[in-house]
Amino acid sequence: MKPMLLVMLAGFVVVVANDRMRRNEFAATSSVQGVLEGTYSESVVESQAREDTRAARMEAAPSPNSVEGDMIMTLEQEEEYMVVQEATAENKTRIRRSGATAFKGWPNGTLVYTYAADVSSHTKLLFEKAIKKYKEKTGIQFVEAHDGSYVGTIQPLTVRQRGAGCYATLGCVGVNCGGFINLQKYACEVIGVMLHEIGHALGRFHEHTRSDRDNHIFVIRSNIRPGFEKNFEKRQWPIVAPYDSHSVMHYAALAYSRDGVSETIFPYNARDRLKMGRQSELTRLDAYSINAAYNLFECSSPENVWKRCRRGGVPNKHCTCDCLPTFSGPYCETFEKPTDCSQIHTRRSGTITSPGFPRRYPNNAHCTYVIECSEKSLVELRFKNFRLEAGNCWYDTLSIFMGVLESETYPDVYCGNFLQGQLLVSFDNVVIMDFKSDSGIRFPGFEVKYRCVPTYY
Repeated sequence: MKPMLLVMLAGFVVVVANDRMRRNEFAATSSVQGVLEGTYSESVVESQAREDTRAARMEAAPSPNSVEGDMIMTLEQEEEYMVVQEATAENKTRIRRSGATAFKGWPNGTLVYTYAADVSSHTKLLFEKAIKKYKEKTGIQFVEAHDGSYVGTIQPLTVRQRGAGCYATLGCVGVNCGGFINLQKYACEVIGVMLHEIGHALGRFHEHTRSDRDNHIFVIRSNIRPGFEKNFEKRQWPIVAPYDSHSVMHYAALAYSRDGVSETIFPYNARDRLKMGRQSELTRLDAYSINAAYNLFECSSPENVWKRCRRGGVPNKHCTCDCLPTFSGPYCETFEKPTDCSQIHTRRSGTITSPGFPRRYPNNAHCTYVIECSEKSLVELRFKNFRLEAGNCWYDTLSIFMGVLESETYPDVYCGNFLQGQLLVSFDNVVIMDFKSDSGIRFPGFEVKYRCVPTYY
């Protein structure tokens, strides 16, 4: 097999159904989304994401001689990468041809790597954990080239800890690959950093530079640190998957902020503000993009699997669908009821309450509630009552998936009285709510009215 072209280059089929894209754009621009500001609590998400966002903070610290802070390119790659910023209908074909020369994937979907002598045992352990996540979700093979035993013709990628910075070369560099990932001691010893830099080494670019990003995020240029504006320019590579604000390749909201507190990226789904840049997991769309780039699916037409995936399912390497929690089956068609109190609601409106409401909910409860509206609808939630134990959401919680389902990885987590009297509107036609209580203090719980809202596009 010849080396595959990178994720953003020519030769891939756009497989996102048009109705999905229209629905997501409707949700992003609908006036009802204004209520999101009143329901967002940074402390809720932040308390559970400090270590994850540390990875994003390190990537926003520019590394020497890098593009966009952490990509090390050859002169040919850098020239080509800057050209795509000005891509037009007239020169697009030429750009794709030259891009195929400048950017290559690893032959046969196999990344060969080796550790430099300066790499600590702790870094090796974390790096192997990051590799394991890629192995589980993608068809990429990782082969460690041990000194004296490796006889392959491909030059290994060197994992090293030389000086400051977290950065990587992009894809297969030169004729026989090679390249490196640099992981500064202590600062870059975070699994999120490693997932991100392995992505670059496999040939992935930053998600926020996609040409369609303006449908999903707003870049606040006045808040960008002077001299780093180019890190936020859009690139005209073909799109192969839905936009993924939870991707390990996405910048955080404060990336390259001029003062460290002014946001440079604001998502149209305000609930994603602190989920951008978390990077603790390889998302389902991360895996899909890599499998598409390297043609690692076990079927010839993964786009046909997209058509069959339900409830936010994403085609995986086995040509079935990776599902959100509580759904299963080849195409996410089955609702897995984890406990007796779990429910699925398919009527156009109704009421959902915590166990025993309005009395105090029991200890160690776990109830999953799914609301499923028709395809061209969104879900509106009105919380008439909401009283859970607070404490930064370490104890009793209501976790909700209600963004664009195929790009959901991290739920919105609520506790205390954050949702009392609030209105939430989903970005898709299915909402998943997961309620958990611990063995300590009990509270009255919640009462939420839901209804299906037609989108009329």
